[in-house]
Amino acid sequence: MYSEKGYTCLDTDLSLSSDANSANIMQRLESDSELRDVVRASFNPFPPVFFARGAACLITQTYISSNPASGLVLISPPASNISLPKSHLFSALPEFNFEPTFPVAVVDTPEGMANLQAQNNRLANDSRVDRIVVNDVEGQDAFVKIEEWMDEIGI
Repeated sequence: MYSEKGYTCLDTDLSLSSDANSANIMQRLESDSELRDVVRASFNPFPPVFFARGAACLITQTYISSNPASGLVLISPPASNISLPKSHLFSALPEFNFEPTFPVAVVDTPEGMANLQAQNNRLANDSRVDRIVVNDVEGQDAFVKIEEWMDEIGI
């Protein structure tokens, strides 16, 4: 939908090998990654704005901790890595400690945002991070509010 509005968009599905542990997967994604290849192949001279949802927020935060970004939109991110079920592949990861040097928005429902803040999600509680509260993270409301945010920050 953003492509139709004139934004340059890339979409990728990353392959995660099921036999690797979370630390190995994240190290691969951070250093020699399919995601980096997709970004480079776009020939866009500007670093992208990354969008991620759910557990993919962890992959994206790993990537942007060592790679340039113009912005980051986290949609319904986990409250913390440790809050994931023990059986989840990424539950053993250390918490992220990167300092955002670009615009970041956390998008969630009122209940989701309250949960993130109550569980001390560092980005949801960071005054430098924009919080976008929507009724439905998959609906038109979220699309419009994210687009307004991108316009406000000049992307």
